[in-house]
Amino acid sequence: MRTLLLAAGLLALNVGSAVAQDRIYDWSGAYVGVQAGYAVGQSLYTNTDFPGEYVNYDPDGFFGGVYAGYNFQMSNGVVLGVDGDLNFTNIKGSNDYWWLGLRPVPTASAEIKYTAALRARLGYAMGRFLPYVAGGLSAAKYDFDFVLDTGHVYYAESKSMVGWNVGLGAEYAATDNIVVRAEYAIPILAPKASRSRTSS
Repeated sequence: MRTLLLAAGLLALNVGSAVAQDRIYDWSGAYVGVQAGYAVGQSLYTNTDFPGEYVNYDPDGFFGGVYAGYNFQMSNGVVLGVDGDLNFTNIKGSNDYWWLGLRPVPTASAEIKYTAALRARLGYAMGRFLPYVAGGLSAAKYDFDFVLDTGHVYYAESKSMVGWNVGLGAEYAATDNIVVRAEYAIPILAPKASRSRTSS
């Protein structure tokens, strides 16, 4: 049996359009937008049948995508919301595979194809400025392999990763309809049971 865990720090800059209710900015309403950012991950793959056999893929790279959601501002300034996003990525990593912890066997590589998230948000409206915290579900498509130094592909797997995320961010309503968002989020993902694999 093998185990795989992926955690990433995501820093994103988002620009979207929102619906303002009146001249005193009200965050209630639907919004859509585009986003781009950079991710730095920690990804440990271990063979639990042979302790000491592992690789730290640790992928990083840029991502971009779309998001949409809905906010409801209460009379006391608290803003409740829900949003989702979908990103296509260039998040990759490669490292040596440690064979029984004795020697590195090149090369193991990994790539995240896409990420998606569905989250609840809690913020506090300060005029056109909205700081918030968020958390919810995350998913990603993760491809990884282990290639012997002879060039032979020892194994190659593609997994659907699922887990959760937490984040901290802030939005600023530059106009009544244009909102800029900056956010830092941490998703923690683990593989689903299904997989495709080639090995020898």
